[in-house]
Amino acid sequence: MIQNEQIKLGHIDFINCLPLTHGLKQGGFAQGLDIVAGPPSMLNQLAVDGKLDVSPVSSIVYGHHNDKFLILPEVSISADGCLQSILLAAKRPIDELGSARVALTAKSATSHTLLKIIMNIAYNITPEYFVSSAASQAEAFVQADAVLLIGDDALYAYHNQTPNYYYYDIGQEWKKLTGQAMVYALWVVRREFAAARPDLIPVVHERVVGGFTYGLNHLPAAVNMLSGKVPFSDQQVTAYINLLNYRLTPEHQAALLTYYKLANRLGLIDSIPSLNFIKVGQ
Repeated sequence: MIQNEQIKLGHIDFINCLPLTHGLKQGGFAQGLDIVAGPPSMLNQLAVDGKLDVSPVSSIVYGHHNDKFLILPEVSISADGCLQSILLAAKRPIDELGSARVALTAKSATSHTLLKIIMNIAYNITPEYFVSSAASQAEAFVQADAVLLIGDDALYAYHNQTPNYYYYDIGQEWKKLTGQAMVYALWVVRREFAAARPDLIPVVHERVVGGFTYGLNHLPAAVNMLSGKVPFSDQQVTAYINLLNYRLTPEHQAALLTYYKLANRLGLIDSIPSLNFIKVGQ
């Protein structure tokens, strides 16, 4: 039990974290937590700035700033192949984008590196990339030949594809390239918080892992919570959640290191980080 202190926890405000959202709101797992919800880009910056005690961060953020964090074990946002929510939409086939302008979403970071790895290694091309804050796919296409979308924006584009455009699921492209799953986000603990309050680590670990478990065990109720609030059917949301997994097994860790190794090979991170986990319990 937390006495007179709340853990400041980041929370991704996308459908990909719906099970945890349900666990926090309906399962009682928000007890003792000061929850800061937002897109990955916002949480990434708050975590790097030391303003969150525990938070999901894009995997590449840990690669750049692993000196600031320890990894919370047993939890991630991962998928083994197609996931529908990291999507490249293009005016021409992907292997013809060598001289293209490619707009990158401003909402995340792991996907930027992932796309660059796939373009460079799988297709041997290096388009001109730029970060876009466009509000829609159509708006982004005014300045770009291809657009990288993530999260709910990508999921909407997946289900509402523009005729004569080309769409590529970047998770599936990663699977084709490496044969491995992809770890998109990790939950990390600020090192100063870990040192100051080791007694709270088992609590927050139980809140996050238990919250996900609760949400997945009550998935129909979690999906129903979104009915009428998002432009997707219950069946579409359920199918999407079932493409994801939230574990961090040794196989996930090996896949994550592959991602870091390829990013380092292309000069996208300075070094290959060690996966430093925080101890939970005795």
